Amino acid sequence: MENVKIYHSLGRGPIIAAICFVVAGLSEILINVLAILTSDGSVRWTPWLIGLFCLGFGLFFLIPWWKEKNKKIPFLEVTDDKVIMNSLKSWEIPFSEVEEFFFTNITKQIIGVRYKEDVEAQKSENAHSVGNTVSQMNKMLIGAQEGIPTYRLSMKPQALLDLLNQRLEAYRSTHA
Repeated sequence: MENVKIYHSLGRGPIIAAICFVVAGLSEILINVLAILTSDGSVRWTPWLIGLFCLGFGLFFLIPWWKEKNKKIPFLEVTDDKVIMNSLKSWEIPFSEVEEFFFTNITKQIIGVRYKEDVEAQKSENAHSVGNTVSQMNKMLIGAQEGIPTYRLSMKPQALLDLLNQRLEAYRSTHA
């Protein structure tokens, strides 16, 4: 079968990033104004924290947009034997390790990955303490150890879920 490449719909990402960067810049100006206006030179932490948050949030939208637009790297690539996800870092989900794909408990905007029991145990064993904590929180919140976000993608969430499950079944039938 042909590899399916799925990109973000890039319309809003750069706009949201630009708004975040403007707010981060305005908070920097506010910090300087507060430093001038206060007699002791102390600066409140709130504008600084807002600026950092907006800067990080803007990068969250800008980095995937840049990777997809300039480097032509898809956010998701579904092959015959795995799913490759290129977010801030790249990782693979081999179909040989997956039990099923499903919509999560919290929203239909995240596709949960239910791994086979032995794979899930191995992932927990190999992860460090922070990774285990995140994994346990994911299980509690979304019902799966890992999830695939479907926000702002060029493919509808239901169509993506159907594609993943079809490829999983095709993989099982050829590797049984």
